[in-house]
This record gives sequence, C-alpha cells and structure tokens, in this order.
Amino acid sequence: MLKLLLLASDVSKQQISAVFQHLEEANELRIEWLDGARQGQLSSVIEGLPITQFDRVLVWLPFKRLYSQIPALRKLSKLIVFDPILHELASIEGEALHRHVKLCKALPWARFVVSGQKRQRWLKKQGVDVFWLPPFLGLLPVEAEAAEKTNSVCFLGDPELSEYKQHKEMLYDVRRELKIHIVDNGASLVEKLQVLDSSLMCFACDSPYGGVRRQTLEAFAAGCLVLLWSADKDECADLGLVDMENVALVDSKEALVAKVNFLQRHEDQLSRIVSSGQSWLATLEVQAGMCLEAIIEPSFGEYTGDNAWSGLKYLFYR
Repeated sequence: MLKLLLLASDVSKQQISAVFQHLEEANELRIEWLDGARQGQLSSVIEGLPITQFDRVLVWLPFKRLYSQIPALRKLSKLIVFDPILHELASIEGEALHRHVKLCKALPWARFVVSGQKRQRWLKKQGVDVFWLPPFLGLLPVEAEAAEKTNSVCFLGDPELSEYKQHKEMLYDVRRELKIHIVDNGASLVEKLQVLDSSLMCFACDSPYGGVRRQTLEAFAAGCLVLLWSADKDECADLGLVDMENVALVDSKEALVAKVNFLQRHEDQLSRIVSSGQSWLATLEVQAGMCLEAIIEPSFGEYTGDNAWSGLKYLFYR
C-alpha cells in the first residue's frame, strides 16, 4: 500500500474526484483541494504538510499555476504532474506548447501524465518519463429536460483558426453542402452546449490536435452522434471507439458527407450509435481509474532538485 498525496485545484473537484477514488481501493490517499490563493503559495502548502510521509505526490493544477510554481515543485522528489490540456494545443511549434516542454525539463526526475497518445509519444522521444491517461469528462450540469433536436449537424470551432489551416476549404465546402451549424470560439460554453443539445450529429475535427478533446466528449454527453476526424487511430482503438458502433470515424470530406447522408436515411442505426456512444462515455472514468494504478507504481529517476545552485536557475524561470 502506497501513501499518496494529491494536490488539486478545487475547481476541478467535480471533474476528477470519481477517477481518483479508484486509488483509494489499494492505497492510502489524502487530497488537498487548493483554492486560487493556495495554488499561488504552493511552497507554503508543501511546508505545512508531512511531505516525507508520502510515497508519491500527485499534482493536478492549471498549467499557469504549475509553470509559476516550479521552485516549489522542485522540492518534491516523488512527483507526478498531470498535464491534462497538453493535447488541446494544436501546433507543436507554438510558444504555449514550448512552455509545457520547459516545465518537463525543469523537473527531469518527475513523471508527467498527459491525455493524448500523440503527445505522449512526442514527449517520450524527448526523454520525458510520461504516461497516458484516457480523457474523461467528469460531471456536467444536468439539464432539466432534453432539448429538441432541430439541427442536423453542428461543428464547434472556427474554420478561420490556424489549427484548421489544412481543413479550412473542406470545412466551408461541407458547411454549404450539409448546412452544418458552426459555432465559433467566441461563443460561450452555454451557447455551445445549447447547440450540441439541439443537434443530431456533431462533426469533431481533432486531427490537428494531440488527442481526443473535452468538447468532443461533451458532444457524446449531449446525445449527438459524433462524426470524429481523430488525431490518432491507435488512441481511438485503445479507447474503445469503434466506427459505426459508438462513433462515426471520418478522414475526408467524402467520408463525412457519405456518412451524414447515410445516417440521415437510417435513423434507427443513428439512434443505436448515439446510445452506444453515451454508454462508451460512461466507461472512460473507469478506464482512467485503472490506468492510475499503473502510473503511480514504477520507480522514479534520480532526484536532482536538492541542488541549491540549480534551484536558483528556476527561481525566475519563464
């Protein structure tokens, strides 16, 4: 039995509580839910806890907090850092992604956990101790009643974004051909969820990204049939996504148009896929919980954070 400490944002409590409960079945787990003020004073939080009594310290905090608290994180020798938004960044050349890599380099003995197998492989090539955690949704606000499905197909995203550069022309073509209802990034979360709730199908283009994104999972939760252009076919297989069973996988304009037209003519099959998709979504928390045990067990690399001179390097690390 391992003694575990989880330092997590109080805002993420509804999303991650159920998943981390799996660790309590075979381990002793203590959770500290940190508000914004305590996240900004991580050194004080660590100093106020019996850190040496824990076999592992797990950290689930917003990236901006992690990046600003590197000196505090370097005090933890058995450190596991969850970076659940890394796969949401499209370009591996952007400054935002570069900062995630800098975080890994500042904590060379630590273990990093990401969603998105594409990003996991990329970090592993750079020598990072990195594991994959299946994406999961957590709790969403419960709707009073199901909305009427008035839209045929929706797409959450802005075709003008640089992320969709390769698919921009295709997105406008299918918008005209299929009368896709597009909600760009300027829309609020409430507006996006309203569109999902009123749409039979949702086209999710995750191919420019590093894995299945949260808004794709939200489409499953809203009862849409998800037309997924995935970032990674192997990840889909490992997640249990099966074409025309719980999702409709597409990899071209022709495949997208053909499947939309087919499903509009076969409403019974559409309903079955939607139902299976929602059942699949409910398995993700269990998948993630099972993966956590394999993540915490392996031994760590040599701890080098106790070097005072090296620590000065990261005091103003940006």
